[in-house]
Amino acid sequence: MALSNPHDRYFREVFSDPNVVRDLLRNYLPPAAVDALNLATLELQQESFIDEELRPHFTDLLYTVQQQGGVPAHVYILFEHKSYADRLTSFQLLRYLVRIWERMLRQGEPLAPVIPLVFYHGVERWNAPRSFAELLVTPDALAAYTPHFAYELLDLSAIPEDDIKGEVMLRAVLLAFRSVLRPNVGVRLFDMVRMLSELTPERSALQYIETLLRYLIAAPSDLTIEQIRTVLETVGKEKQSMLISPAAQEWLEQGREQGREQGLEQGLEQGREQGLEQGKRQLLLDLLTYRFGEPDEAQRAALEACNLEQLSAVSRVLLDADSAAEVLLNIRKILAADAQ
Repeated sequence: MALSNPHDRYFREVFSDPNVVRDLLRNYLPPAAVDALNLATLELQQESFIDEELRPHFTDLLYTVQQQGGVPAHVYILFEHKSYADRLTSFQLLRYLVRIWERMLRQGEPLAPVIPLVFYHGVERWNAPRSFAELLVTPDALAAYTPHFAYELLDLSAIPEDDIKGEVMLRAVLLAFRSVLRPNVGVRLFDMVRMLSELTPERSALQYIETLLRYLIAAPSDLTIEQIRTVLETVGKEKQSMLISPAAQEWLEQGREQGREQGLEQGLEQGREQGLEQGKRQLLLDLLTYRFGEPDEAQRAALEACNLEQLSAVSRVLLDADSAAEVLLNIRKILAADAQ
């Protein structure tokens, strides 16, 4: 499956590692659920269950795991990378859970429990119903005919930075997801790079730092190339080591990247040279081009009318849009709201 979203790519890169997911579940599932599972048996499945039209907004990973008695179970992680909570998440989850059970039957397996975990990193607090039954207005006489299930939620907007739990790798990843849609990512980058620099072996630390930087640059944020250089130089001196590979050093110096990152990084480098506002505008133009093709004059004019704060708001909604027309509508709404 092609990944058209930097959040997708980073999520899959880090949470395809059973060790990271084991740490995630140990810290963010209810203790009773953790005690019921043998997390050492986690095994990633490669199939996705998300509808094609919803893939710009969701990513999913399915893990099989044994219960303590050896009976199979599953953990289904649904990553919602919208900037707001989707009220129908439990309805979408129900469809995906049914597909997972259908797969078990096709493969001749007995039906097994599936634990749904929704991973959300938007800025606004999660306010969607946590159970399917809450979506329906059901009198007591009809309650028996309504599916009843709930999902676990990891809402990073509700967790203070100091309360993020887990080993070094997980804490750095969660901090990255929590920070990317918020202002002043460069300030938090120090903490993320410091955490990852503690990983061993050093080769793993370098790899994860490079993966983090590529994600933060590709995603709409106010991070600049100059901030990255400053962080790497400062933490590198503290650790008395080089924190990224020579290839990545060249990538930063030249200010370009293959594929999608190429246009985004050029936008960031331009922001350093010509001012953060223009760089942010160019970044959004590059992202708009990548997702929907060359922007028309109306879209360019709307972006040109935005100030830096408005551009930050645009970046939070651009990845959620399903069309260029929806992007233009959102930009005009942002401009109109500030004009009132």
